[in-house]
Amino acid sequence: MNDKIVPDERRPENRTDEELVAAAVNGDRDCAAELINRYVGIIRKRAMTFSGGLPDDLAQEGLMGLLGAVQSYDSSKEVDFSAYAMICVRNRMISAYRKQNSGVETVPQEQAEDTHDPADIPENIVLQREELNDLLSVIGSRLSQLELRVFRAYVSGASYDQIAKKLDISRKAVDNAMQRVRRKLKDSLE
Repeated sequence: MNDKIVPDERRPENRTDEELVAAAVNGDRDCAAELINRYVGIIRKRAMTFSGGLPDDLAQEGLMGLLGAVQSYDSSKEVDFSAYAMICVRNRMISAYRKQNSGVETVPQEQAEDTHDPADIPENIVLQREELNDLLSVIGSRLSQLELRVFRAYVSGASYDQIAKKLDISRKAVDNAMQRVRRKLKDSLE
């Protein structure tokens, strides 16, 4: 349980994306968790739009794109973080998709343009994977086994019904687990 009292306006869920990014870059894991929580649903949906791709792999690549966006975001450029982040996520997914499918061009039409992303540099890929693994390790240490299994399935793009069937639990149990995951991501990461 967290004993420190945070004024409502400074709580991560009450901050703008840009404020969360600035705090996350300075090591605030609560803010990093809030950003992931805000974007994971969008990333999952984007991963599902690729025909022939592996949604869980693409969702993981999308999360790495999000982490790359957090590290490389420049607020002085006067671009909203959400727009910048979605470009980084999209480009990371497109790159991974093309690698999975040996360059086959069946990328969703809205995402067909290709732009340079510094996240594609091999050294940056390794660093982002390490950061993602560190963050997932912290997340994993805070969650129960069931919560972790539900969270992983959710991030990979599975619906609540699919998760319930796969784990042989009720849809309500999945929903309850995800509510606990969200709460722990917001309140327990230090």
